[in-house]
Amino acid sequence: MNNNRISLAERRAVLVAKAASQRMELTEAFEPLRVPLTYADKGLHALRYVAQHPVLMAGAAALAAVMRKKRWLFVLENGWLIWRLASAAKHKLEDRAALKRIN
Repeated sequence: MNNNRISLAERRAVLVAKAASQRMELTEAFEPLRVPLTYADKGLHALRYVAQHPVLMAGAAALAAVMRKKRWLFVLENGWLIWRLASAAKHKLEDRAALKRIN
């Protein structure tokens, strides 16, 4: 009985090491795709947000109809900057709140 337990423990150790090795290989294989997949994920998140808030699309369409092309590009650039700053601030606040909950 004891030999069987030892054999199972050895087999388990081999399998755990093999799984760790396979995880590392998979991580290395997908490393070149990490950045593009991150952008795709952020794009999907933005699309879901806009889909949940259709008023944003109506407002954007109204702005596009009213503004000239040059002004529209200016608004887009500044809007994107403001969006990123607000998103970064939101994440900082969420991280800070999570740390307070942990402590």
